[in-house]
Amino acid sequence: MTRTERGSATLHTLFAAVLLFTALTAAILWSAISTARHKLAAAADLTALSAAQSLSADQPVGSGGERAHPERPADGAPPAPPAAPCVAAARTAVLNKVQLTACVVASDAVTVEVSLQLDLRLTRPTLTAAARAGPL
Repeated sequence: MTRTERGSATLHTLFAAVLLFTALTAAILWSAISTARHKLAAAADLTALSAAQSLSADQPVGSGGERAHPERPADGAPPAPPAAPCVAAARTAVLNKVQLTACVVASDAVTVEVSLQLDLRLTRPTLTAAARAGPL
């Protein structure tokens, strides 16, 4: 080894370690964001489905005025009115640990948008997902 090459192995090892650390950090961040996006999409779907179920329970069936789900309690009392679709969507969003940012009720479908703020060390991105569900 000549005098001019002394210490070059240390610099190459240091450079390789920094490169490996950067790649590992990027992989961890990508994995966290990808997992959160999948969970957010599932939460949006569940939120829209619960709102659509509430919407279909609110609509009467036939000319008799009965509701779509006329389950009566054992004492014969009329069934309790179902919750409004956006209230059901908000409740489901809270249970899925996301925030309901929009709820649009059409005549036969519900469109919801949910968001989630990730708490990563380097940044705090806010992810959003939308879902639409119709009659069940």
